[in-house]
Amino acid sequence: MIKQVAAIRYAKAYFAISKKTNSLNDVVIESEKIKEIISFNKDLQKTLKNKIVPNQTKKSILLKTFGNVSVNLKNLIEILLRKNRLYLFDDILTQFIELYKFSSGIETCYLISADKISNRIENNLKPIIRKITKNKIKISNIIDKDLIGGFIIKVGDIQFDNSVKSNLNRLKTSLKKENAFI
Repeated sequence: MIKQVAAIRYAKAYFAISKKTNSLNDVVIESEKIKEIISFNKDLQKTLKNKIVPNQTKKSILLKTFGNVSVNLKNLIEILLRKNRLYLFDDILTQFIELYKFSSGIETCYLISADKISNRIENNLKPIIRKITKNKIKISNIIDKDLIGGFIIKVGDIQFDNSVKSNLNRLKTSLKKENAFI
């Protein structure tokens, strides 16, 4: 909980500075790319959270991994290094992106499926999802190999489960209620 509160505070400050320097959109794009790199690189995640690795080593790894980054991001990394809070970096970026979406009236819709959803299907689903929320939506496709087929849509606290797995479970429950021998 304390970790989350600290990440939110840093994210708010990072958001305010980015807005003040009129670089908010660029910083958001940069943050999303960096967040994606971190999420796919387990070694980088471990290094950032490892308290034994010296801060200067972490800094050089980050700057080499991400290449040419904005002044705002370099300053954020410097502050986190000075405060020994670089382990919050990923959480701060997550909170920063969520702040941006909230301020822009964008809501993330999580579309969970067994395989990647095609652009055609995604475009067909957008008008349906827009009926659920009045905000602009950004669809985030999450692949869950446990699903046999179909999909699950999560928007805010609303969930629509149209997966084959869920339908089979409902059928099983229904059959059990009707027939005590199953």
